[in-house]
Amino acid sequence: MTKQTGIIITIVVAALTLCCSIFCCAIGIYTVADQGRTLEVDYRAGIPVICLGFLVWVVPLLLWFFLVRSKENGSAVVPVEENIAE
Repeated sequence: MTKQTGIIITIVVAALTLCCSIFCCAIGIYTVADQGRTLEVDYRAGIPVICLGFLVWVVPLLLWFFLVRSKENGSAVVPVEENIAE
């Protein structure tokens, strides 16, 4: 994987993460602010959705760390057959 490909993957994942995070946080904030007036949902149900909006940043960060960063450092996993042949 080239450095340019890694940067493109990072940007795409960050954009998707931002969209999901904004959507989750907006729905959660609306649920908390509405306090059950227009929605038949308890206002406390919005708190986990807000937390989900923040936690959605963890998965792409881990994906970037394990997929992109490990390829840049050259620590890719070597197949077992190559280890035996040496």
